[in-house]
Amino acid sequence: MSSTGARKPSLAAQVSKAVVWNTVFVPLRLAAEALATIVKLNFLTQAGYGLLALISGANNGLGTVVDLGTARALPKYIPEVSRFGGPRAVLRLLTAVFALQMGVLIVLVAGLATLYREPYLDALRRRVLEDPQLGPADQAGLLGLLGNFGWLVIGAIVALLFLGVCYDMFMAYLNSFFKQRAWNSIALAAGLLPQLLSVAAILLLPDVWDILGVLVASVLAPAIAVAVAGWQVARLWLEQRSWAPETPALPPGAPWLPPGFVPYTGVSFLMTLTDFLASASFAIYLAGGVSDAAVLTAGAALARMALGYLYTPMVGVQVPLFTRVRQGEGGTLNGAYQSLVRLQLLLFVPGGVGLMLLAEPALVVVGPQYLAAAAIVWVLVPCLFLESLLTTAHNALIVYERLGIIIVSRLIILLVVAPLAWLLPPRLGLVGVALAFGLARVAAGLWVTGNGMRLLGLRWPWRFTGRVLAASALMALALLGLRVLLPPLPEVVTLADRLREAVWLLGLALAGAVTFFVALRLFGGLEEQDRAQIARLRLPLKRWWLRVL
Repeated sequence: MSSTGARKPSLAAQVSKAVVWNTVFVPLRLAAEALATIVKLNFLTQAGYGLLALISGANNGLGTVVDLGTARALPKYIPEVSRFGGPRAVLRLLTAVFALQMGVLIVLVAGLATLYREPYLDALRRRVLEDPQLGPADQAGLLGLLGNFGWLVIGAIVALLFLGVCYDMFMAYLNSFFKQRAWNSIALAAGLLPQLLSVAAILLLPDVWDILGVLVASVLAPAIAVAVAGWQVARLWLEQRSWAPETPALPPGAPWLPPGFVPYTGVSFLMTLTDFLASASFAIYLAGGVSDAAVLTAGAALARMALGYLYTPMVGVQVPLFTRVRQGEGGTLNGAYQSLVRLQLLLFVPGGVGLMLLAEPALVVVGPQYLAAAAIVWVLVPCLFLESLLTTAHNALIVYERLGIIIVSRLIILLVVAPLAWLLPPRLGLVGVALAFGLARVAAGLWVTGNGMRLLGLRWPWRFTGRVLAASALMALALLGLRVLLPPLPEVVTLADRLREAVWLLGLALAGAVTFFVALRLFGGLEEQDRAQIARLRLPLKRWWLRVL
């Protein structure tokens, strides 16, 4: 580092700032997604909501193919390449990855625009025709949309695939250097804009035009986010050049891809593919008609939205953190692992318990016609929340390149989800569909966590787990007692009834949170090392948090 260059922040400072900025943006992102979800569930027809979910599922599946596993691999290799080759080596890596993805995208686009255009649209039409819950008017409207504007559906998918490549690459770059303020600002824009534009389209456009408006909004918003992300990446790249202005030139014939990148990316692609196959985006194709797809999507959206915001402090932290620990930049592997798990336990366990207990009244507020989705929430919350906890060991294993273990975990998903998807849906309906992909993810998570303990010496924080479970049990008892205070709803639920129910729910959630933190404090509170870490952070009301926890 030159005497005139800016000094690179320490690892601890980068991680601390990342967690803080992740957390600061939670309320804004939650409000935007909650607003858009409520509007979609109430102002779109159930069939229209289901059709949009099916289109989104197709985009997610094709996006998995175009990604080639690079979204998971880049946060690991960008810091390594930057450390040994500087910004120019990183630029070469990103150029090579972008070229590979564009080659795959061109092939897919050519096929989708020619050979598979009509078969795909015909499959959507069959979903509409075979749905017994659709009335003639809704059915005719959706069939007319697919007949007259099928080209727009295909065009939106193609545009989203290209924008997804750019967005994932830029965000991986920002994540790799713990630029969580920029990352969250862009993620907030990427989350707010499509939601707000979708709300405007739904409220202003009549009949099936609202569905087309949502499709246009889903393309316009990420285009803006990609432009902002590209600008932030350019600024960061120039800043990094000031950190290492004396980086030697790359030798002639130096490979564009670092050693180990191809096998690592191959495993990452297998992970992404199996994640898609064990997700609601794929499961909705097992759900029957568009109305069933809408109910499954609504339940999965509620569980995923809660998990996503509880997981927010960890976004973009785990893989770069484990990578830097491996490079000897500070801390120990087991110390980092236990700190991450304790934070997730603190968030996931009481959050999941509270969501399950309040799922039915929450769905009454969001959309009474989707009350059947409560059973989906009861199944998915324990499965997805537990799997997210177990994924911490998975991230450590992949950073330490124990790729054989990762491959087996992905095969476990396939081996579990295939028979369960065949056996459970005929017997349990939509609940069986949700249970199939939820249990598959938990089985893979148990495998990687067990092997992380065996191969890397990871140790689960059992003592803290016991405290959190005990505090959550007391919170659950308090919520069950307080639920009887909810006023009974009339047969015809009005907007005023739902707003009143929402106020009561907020009060119950606040009472549950207070109960949990008081109980946790009585059972011993946080570990001393976690309290010390909080004491070093610049947090509002820090002394109060330390006293409570």
